Amino acid sequence: MLLINIFIFIFGTFLGSFLNVCIYRLPRNISIINPRSFCPHCNNTIYFYDNIPIISFLILRAKCRYCNKKISFRYPLVEFISGIVLLFLYLKFGIGLDFFKYLFLFYFLIVVSFIDIDFHAIPNYLCFLGILIGIIFSIFETANFLSHNFYFNFWKLPIVRDIKNLIFGFGFVYLFKFFGDSFLEIYLSFSKKDSIEGERESLGLGDVDFMGLVGLFLGIESVILVFFIAPFFAVIYGIFAIIFKRSHLIPYLPYLSLAVVVVFFYKTQILSLLRLYIGG
Repeated sequence: MLLINIFIFIFGTFLGSFLNVCIYRLPRNISIINPRSFCPHCNNTIYFYDNIPIISFLILRAKCRYCNKKISFRYPLVEFISGIVLLFLYLKFGIGLDFFKYLFLFYFLIVVSFIDIDFHAIPNYLCFLGILIGIIFSIFETANFLSHNFYFNFWKLPIVRDIKNLIFGFGFVYLFKFFGDSFLEIYLSFSKKDSIEGERESLGLGDVDFMGLVGLFLGIESVILVFFIAPFFAVIYGIFAIIFKRSHLIPYLPYLSLAVVVVFFYKTQILSLLRLYIGG
């Protein structure tokens, strides 16, 4: 059992190596298939013996073999997180539809979070691709549901439920975006500014699309919880950015992603506490 778990973790780190490729190449419009892995500083090809997850980073002492430039700590971090995620989901779900569904979700969170950290934006198609894959999972769930239920309520079909959750995720967050953008426009008009550090939006459309995806994968309650939990994570970095970077701009998707992780693990407990607080 221990050997199997170790193998699964190691396999997860190799998947994390592929996620690193996606994080670097997708926002730069570079194919994730060709060319082979290369150093972003000197463009030399990285061969397999220098591309072993985590281990190569340690052996090379975080420097490129060819140009001696520093290798970002992000690479082993993503590989380690990916290994932990794969192992946890395997232990929780085994190999099945839920395993692959939530593995995709968590790996998607990793990719969009680190892209947003670097670029303060993500490619528009990424969330739509995530939503498309989520709908495919929903279709499989629906097919499995129908194979076991001859009589059923149309509104309780997984595909109907998930599309409803998707629309709620879009609408709920877009409503806040609408009022936030309106308030920001009024503020800029009174202060006679064109923007705040180049930004004229309270939330990006990428955030709206992302929350639609959260609804699709995790449901309406999760959309609401994630939306209101994420600012508590963001404010920590926000204080740091204002004091040390003199900037109000923060990449928001990492904090939405952290909130998704918290809700995934502790949704029941959070809802119980809220009911106890509201009820008492």
